[in-house]
Amino acid sequence: MEQFNKDKQPEGLYFILAAICGVLTALVVTGSILWAVLGAILGLLSAGFYLNVLVKGRHH
Repeated sequence: MEQFNKDKQPEGLYFILAAICGVLTALVVTGSILWAVLGAILGLLSAGFYLNVLVKGRHH
């Protein structure tokens, strides 16, 4: 078994949370499934930006 490294954050969790939040926000605001899909895509893009630009500089 591989030990979990506490210094390494689970990056996949950011993508899952971003997609869920994007879908829920779009559903609450518009109530349309099409906008919910677009909300998920925008959530995933923002999570990718967050990980690659903002978090990348924090690695030791």
